[in-house]
Amino acid sequence: MKRIPLLLAAIALLTLIATPAQAAGLHPVVVRPYADLTEGVTVAPDGTVYVGLLSKGEIRKVDATGADSLLAALPIGEGRLNGLATDRRGTVYALLNSGQAATNGVWRITPDGDAQLHAALPVGFANALAFGPDGALYVTDSTHGVIYRVADGKAAVWVKSPLLAPGADGVGANGVAWRSGAFYVAVSDQAQIVRIPYGRGGQAGVPAVHVKDAELAGADGVAFDVRGQLYVSSFTGNTLAVIRTGGGVELLADELDSPASMAFDGRTLYFVNIGGNGAPSLMKAKVKLPGRPLLRG
Repeated sequence: MKRIPLLLAAIALLTLIATPAQAAGLHPVVVRPYADLTEGVTVAPDGTVYVGLLSKGEIRKVDATGADSLLAALPIGEGRLNGLATDRRGTVYALLNSGQAATNGVWRITPDGDAQLHAALPVGFANALAFGPDGALYVTDSTHGVIYRVADGKAAVWVKSPLLAPGADGVGANGVAWRSGAFYVAVSDQAQIVRIPYGRGGQAGVPAVHVKDAELAGADGVAFDVRGQLYVSSFTGNTLAVIRTGGGVELLADELDSPASMAFDGRTLYFVNIGGNGAPSLMKAKVKLPGRPLLRG
């Protein structure tokens, strides 16, 4: 996600209606508008969708009818709630950037709403997370240009690289997705996707640019389909795009409102609009191929 100016944030908080995009290849529709900025989204194995409200620290639960209820409210302080993920039991893991040592890090929320700090993280800009093949969580930090490995309640730097570093807008490593022995990371300010091999013994391999393209400026959420095509949102371009298996980038939808995290449920692609222009929402679009099954931990 990007850092939303306070004026735009105030506008977003007063707005309840989200406008569907004028789609170039997809036809996104609003599942649920929100009065607060929306950033994280994840789909549990049972199909339940969880949405994070960035400035309230709330995790909302959305059922198959679109009905919304509160799962948990985290101690946001003066910070923000970012990425979400779910394990095979439906437990939600959330990144809370509270800026306070006692609460800053990865939170674990059970399906009945019990919330506990799972692992502390250095104060920075923890943005997105995904499970790896070892059952650990891998967390991107957009400020420090690193990925942390979180296991047994502790976080350690897994990889740090200039390819993950922020640029002028202060947003480096962002969305992260796993496929075929590697993590793929959206690097917002550098308009690129970086591939990081998962090496022998779980060590990080050498990061390399997978795709770099002007359409990827502001790249945020990423998710693979079963063919290996990578869907990418851009919070600065207000677009959704897909990177084909040959490396070409195709625009699928535009006129969104700072789209961020995304998650598949079969052939349904869910994503959130942060709502910097006044339309925070959960949206969905039907795609031709189902999403690649996630590692769940």
